[in-house]
Amino acid sequence: MKAQVAIEFIIIFGLFLAATIVISIAAWNNIVDEETTYIEFEASRIIDLASGRINTAYLEGSGFSINLVIPEKLGLYNYTLQLDGNMIWLHALNVSYSRKLLTPNITGTLAAGENKISNVNGTIVIS
Repeated sequence: MKAQVAIEFIIIFGLFLAATIVISIAAWNNIVDEETTYIEFEASRIIDLASGRINTAYLEGSGFSINLVIPEKLGLYNYTLQLDGNMIWLHALNVSYSRKLLTPNITGTLAAGENKISNVNGTIVIS
């Protein structure tokens, strides 16, 4: 009788343990999915903001300037912004995001923190 109770207990405990493991794996996958979604949202927000400010400076014409504050990190992760012709690229976590700019005539680079974007005779100057 005692052996049967012990075996039943082991079976019930094993099923409980298996269910706990399955639930933990499902919860972990949800956390990873939410983090990925957050990173994609923030990357899109940053690159949209930067391209929007550069395009605004270009459209407003010579003498126009606007400030742009770029975050230090993308969530907990480092990232880079790169200007290449009339494209702006954001690289983070082995993924690249890009937006097309209205002009390839850009000097300077975007850096974390405050940037000043100016239109000087049709050339976009980032300082």
